[in-house]
Amino acid sequence: MIEKFFHTDSSWILTFVRIALGVVILPHGLQKLFGWFGGFGLGATMSFFQSQGIPSLIAFLVILAESLGALGLILGFATKLSAFGIGLTMLGAAIFVRANGFFMNWFNTQAGEGFEYHILAIAMALTLMFGGGGALSLDALISEKIR
Repeated sequence: MIEKFFHTDSSWILTFVRIALGVVILPHGLQKLFGWFGGFGLGATMSFFQSQGIPSLIAFLVILAESLGALGLILGFATKLSAFGIGLTMLGAAIFVRANGFFMNWFNTQAGEGFEYHILAIAMALTLMFGGGGALSLDALISEKIR
């Protein structure tokens, strides 16, 4: 069982997808966790989520997925679990938060953002959930040690 969790092939494509998704998601997590990049930090973010009817546990898991999960992707550690958390977070955001059509709001003509970004992030997360972390990942090192 543990072998499947860390298993990955040595694909450089998976490496690029993993690092790109992690680098894009991490600042969002750092906004929520520490208040960096113009964010509000853990307490205020938790309060906001709760004011929107999101249970505390779900809010906390979203913050963990976007911060620790993104860091896990960058390092290639627990890639499948990290990608699952980020994919689930993006699915929830696309369904419950970003209900303003398909397209991003490039010209500020919509009530909010569309969900095209979320589809890309979900597709990247699914790729990593099934393929693993690729080359230069801690998962690959762990997998090798297990064998």
